[in-house]
Amino acid sequence: MKPACAEPDERPASAALKAAIADGAPAALIVSDEAGRIVEFNLAAETMFQCPRAQALGRHIAPLVMAERHRALHAQALARLRAGESPLQLGRMQLHAVRADGSEFPVEMLLWRTEVQGRMYCTASLVDMTAVYNATQEIERQREALRQSEKLTAMGSLLAGVAHELNNPLAIVMGRASLLEEKCDHEPELRDEAQRIRKAAERCGRIVRTFLNMARSKPSQRGPVSLNEMVRAAADMLQYGYRTHNITQELALGEALPPVMADSDEIGQVVMNLLINAQQALAGKQGPRRVRVQSGVEPRRDNREPRVWLRVEDNGLGVPAAARQHVFDAFFTTKPEGVGTGLGLAMSRSLARAHGGDLVLEAGSSLGGASFRLSLPISGVAEPELAPSALAPSGHSLLARVLVVDDEPELSELMREMLEGAGYDVATAESGAVALEMLDLARFDAIVCDLRMPDMDGATLWREVATRHPALGHSMLFVTGDTLSPDARGFLNGTGCDSLDKPFSKTDLLTKVAALLA
Repeated sequence: MKPACAEPDERPASAALKAAIADGAPAALIVSDEAGRIVEFNLAAETMFQCPRAQALGRHIAPLVMAERHRALHAQALARLRAGESPLQLGRMQLHAVRADGSEFPVEMLLWRTEVQGRMYCTASLVDMTAVYNATQEIERQREALRQSEKLTAMGSLLAGVAHELNNPLAIVMGRASLLEEKCDHEPELRDEAQRIRKAAERCGRIVRTFLNMARSKPSQRGPVSLNEMVRAAADMLQYGYRTHNITQELALGEALPPVMADSDEIGQVVMNLLINAQQALAGKQGPRRVRVQSGVEPRRDNREPRVWLRVEDNGLGVPAAARQHVFDAFFTTKPEGVGTGLGLAMSRSLARAHGGDLVLEAGSSLGGASFRLSLPISGVAEPELAPSALAPSGHSLLARVLVVDDEPELSELMREMLEGAGYDVATAESGAVALEMLDLARFDAIVCDLRMPDMDGATLWREVATRHPALGHSMLFVTGDTLSPDARGFLNGTGCDSLDKPFSKTDLLTKVAALLA
């Protein structure tokens, strides 16, 4: 005999099994009819879209789960479905879905159609791609950072040569202007003109040095530095950009600020970031545009040592309330696409805190926009005072003989005049080979030498001097426009010799030579 009820008993069990499989599936499964109304919504879909099944059933699928910009694409897919295309599978696509709270997230969707009792249905299997999307974005950010690093490396090599070529004439202009100032003590108008020339050359030197510091990487090296000087250097650097964007830059810097113990390049980059951030915050603003930079000293409080502070504020639109707690997050930015990377403020706060200070977004600004405040602990090291003996050391100048080696005749002649004015006996050599001949014929107490020269550079000359005249190997001062290049840094660190950055003032040169002889 045949079982009478075997087939009817199996069908309900099969339907229950299919329902259990659908509810246990890790992917969100949504089934809609040919009109696009939802007829099935599994547990994974409830979790993914934060919508109960009872509320989803009967609603149109597009406005419930798809971002508005993708709904037309879904309508086209349904049209193909009704036309009978792709009898088994409509295809795989990536788009942005939307949760019940309105937030979007990336998904990968696989569509296929089925027919049940003559009716047509479309099933969508959706997988949340947020983790994959974030990982892809992070990889792309790292690639962009690598590309930027490669650009900076190439720029560093280029700027090293440019800096050397620019710093030679800048050193001559600055030095000649300084000497002219001294000669015009009794002619105030001429002295003022010479002073203007010198200050303009100093500004050019700061701009070149700032570019070079940004392009080069070097180990962190902290010492007492002036926050105001870093502000002025950054302001000089950005002056053209501010002017062309019709931004008024107001510097209200406190007088006689104590130094801070910091790496000048790192904190200089923080200051630069704050000024650039203020400039970008004013993009698109109508009417007057202003950026105010202030500095001062905090009073002692809570048993904490006083700090030097810097405030940069603008009269832009400010930071939206929802974004204030995220402005220091890496890769977060409120700027338009293509403007900024979202790393400036995050890196700046990290550097400030590494120095024992902090960088905060203040609650309000007197200008009505955003206001950022940097604070750094005072180093406790007093500003070095230039003693008269450092300019004209009475115990050495009349007896010390200095050899100046430089392939730039104007520069070597300038250093000769500066040193002879302080009482030194000076000779010059236009190359390393000539210098070695002079050292064999006469006695010298110190050598001031350009680091980069044709034929025999400063490093080669030092090795020859250390071999032939060992005592002089420790009495060499190297003049260079790029102490941050790997070769120059490695050489100076290995020999223990001091260096003088171009362009330099008369005071800089005499102080270094006095220290060398002492």
